[in-house]
Amino acid sequence: MNKKITNWLLGGPIWLKYAVELQLLDKKPDVKQVLSDISIKNIVKKLKDTQGLTALKTGNLSYKGDIYWNLFFLADIGLTVKDIHIEKEAKEIYNLQSSDGTFITMKEMKPSFFCIPTILLTSLIKMDYYDEQKIQKFIQLIFKTQRLDGGWHCAKQRSVGQRLQDSESCPMDNQNILMLLSQFKEYRNNPKLNGAIDLLLTHWEKRDEKWRPYGFGIGTNFTKLKYPAVTYGILRVLDVLSFFPYARKNKSFKSMMDHVRQKSGDGMFYAESIVRYFSNFDFGQKNEPSRWITFLVNRIEKRIAGGNHGK
Repeated sequence: MNKKITNWLLGGPIWLKYAVELQLLDKKPDVKQVLSDISIKNIVKKLKDTQGLTALKTGNLSYKGDIYWNLFFLADIGLTVKDIHIEKEAKEIYNLQSSDGTFITMKEMKPSFFCIPTILLTSLIKMDYYDEQKIQKFIQLIFKTQRLDGGWHCAKQRSVGQRLQDSESCPMDNQNILMLLSQFKEYRNNPKLNGAIDLLLTHWEKRDEKWRPYGFGIGTNFTKLKYPAVTYGILRVLDVLSFFPYARKNKSFKSMMDHVRQKSGDGMFYAESIVRYFSNFDFGQKNEPSRWITFLVNRIEKRIAGGNHGK
């Protein structure tokens, strides 16, 4: 990584400096200062209050809301459940698992909606809070419901043996399930996942065609750099696929990455779409280059170069 960019990133807020040192520079920074940062303290407080993670059991919290993505953000920084003392709240998430292995985290959510709980479960695993029995039960169910094209879809009529079994899988399902499985080294070279990977890469290849698997297209919104990627977008697709050597070698992955690189101004990247909830962070505004977006791109670059960091 360019030394000038490294120094610029390290000049950001303490939580970003922590992420850079931990994930890009492979150091072991002290987490104490991060935990005293007012922005981080506010997020942790929201996760711990009565409308935070424990409120997931009410089914009233949307995956598009801040609770899912607050946890996701802290996990991306490299903080652990133990660091921020949310062991009790994290356990409540695992307690949402049904006897069949599924997780219901929202009202009127069907058990087959794997794309939603994977956001929470991926965050917990990245944060070193892992209920092996429950996660393995969920992963077994994931592979059991894998479709003919190698991907996944939340609609049962599209499962194997049903009338729509030959239709394309859902890009969001594929992205989020791969995101979860990418946290385990044993799955990063598993050929069983190549079909789902190919579907995401083919979607990019066909971006100028009318092909829209399950209504998902690749247009201007997809290619905007944004965080958190609540909707299907290029930055999170690349972030997920960069864990898999099979994807990294593919010309479509390289093409997608080149598209992002071309957005750089002297190695810095801007947020091109924002979530106003995060307006206090540099990825929540468009006027100045975003250290966080730049960090995320460089984390992908590190995996491409062979670092393949687990976070």
